[in-house]
Amino acid sequence: MIEEEKIKRAKEKNRKIFPIYKMFSWDLLFYYSISFLFLSQAKGLSASDIFLGDAFYAIFKIIFQPFAPVVINFLGKRKSTILGNILVSTSIILVILLEGSVKNLIISNLFMAIGFIIKNICEACILRENIEDEENKNSIFSKIDSKGSVYYYIFDAISSATTGFLFVVNPYIPMYLCFAFLIIAILISFKFEDYELKKKKTKIEPPIEILTKNISLAKKEYKFILKSKRLHALLLFMCLFNGILYIRSTISSSIFVDIGIPNEYFGIIGALLAISSTIATSKQNFIHKKLRNKVLTFFSIGYCIAYIMIGIMAILKINYILTVIIVLLMMILQKAIRGPYNTLIKRYLNSFSNQNISVKIYSSANLMEDLGAMITSFMVSILLKNIAISYASLIVGIVSLILFIIVLDYMKTRIGLKPEEYRKEDIEFNPKEKREVNVVQIDVGLDERGKTNVRIY
Repeated sequence: MIEEEKIKRAKEKNRKIFPIYKMFSWDLLFYYSISFLFLSQAKGLSASDIFLGDAFYAIFKIIFQPFAPVVINFLGKRKSTILGNILVSTSIILVILLEGSVKNLIISNLFMAIGFIIKNICEACILRENIEDEENKNSIFSKIDSKGSVYYYIFDAISSATTGFLFVVNPYIPMYLCFAFLIIAILISFKFEDYELKKKKTKIEPPIEILTKNISLAKKEYKFILKSKRLHALLLFMCLFNGILYIRSTISSSIFVDIGIPNEYFGIIGALLAISSTIATSKQNFIHKKLRNKVLTFFSIGYCIAYIMIGIMAILKINYILTVIIVLLMMILQKAIRGPYNTLIKRYLNSFSNQNISVKIYSSANLMEDLGAMITSFMVSILLKNIAISYASLIVGIVSLILFIIVLDYMKTRIGLKPEEYRKEDIEFNPKEKREVNVVQIDVGLDERGKTNVRIY
């Protein structure tokens, strides 16, 4: 009982810490509003170089994603979270200190990729495992996770409002502030408590036997993921949607430069976008209840239309003020979609998982997202060598819209069904395989010639 009370207190503490932790660690503060300006003006990289560097970030995530569960299982989720935050902070200090080149940007993205792989898996698992109410687990998860997201967006709005002006004073100031807040995230991650029920020691198994059992379990887990058509549909959507999410920040900054918005206003615009995410994220439960199984359709189609409108307005440039207003409204729509999407997609993933398989589910989801990010980044990098950013935005919007119409049609018969309409292998994971036992009846006797006769039924 004493041990159970300690675990209960540890879980309660972890739940309280999580929103504060997410406020500092979820993503890079003081960064995205001016990252394109910093890399292009302070480091001398072209837009095509930046997209190429972003593509390598996604490539590294794909390469190292399969190894993340091994690291997490070896270190544990708490220590892995700390390691992830250290690697991300290392990547930022490398961007600050190294000379501007595609090679150095790729090196920085290597550290950032490995750090975010580990963080993204561990953070979702930590929150899920610290919720004790099994009946309302998904709702509580969304509530706590969205609370952390709202905190982050509020902080992001405040920091973004000053970022542009700080960049004009000295382009390195926002970058050092970004690094400072990552250090705070590392310190908070040390506050998470480990807990484990003490089990009675039985026979000590040989290391080879333990390894064999772990490999066998991993095979069963990935077999479940590969067999579940329901999970296939969701992962396919995540791959495509994350591709257009991933390039949004760089395309937005490049569009602002293209239409002639002064550098000092980049931060204010970033603050407006963060506020839209804050409001939308706080309403994620309302959005889920209102739209139900149409949520992902609304998010994806709305996001694509925004890209198309941004491209059209940036190409036509009919009137400067009208162009800025419509482009800004479309970017606000995109940020308002992204906020609740990040929380709701985890909620949907949780419906596939339990504590045993959650690491594999999140790892597979991250792998598909990174695949989408890599393909989209390479595509935009190639486009920008031949056309302007405004045309690239238009093409991304049109191509994505067509692909989403196909994917959403594929998802109709696989996601959003009633529980009884799913196949058993789509919704249940049982690590213990059941063997079929055939009852055999054997009759032994003599035939009419006096020879032994055996009959098997």
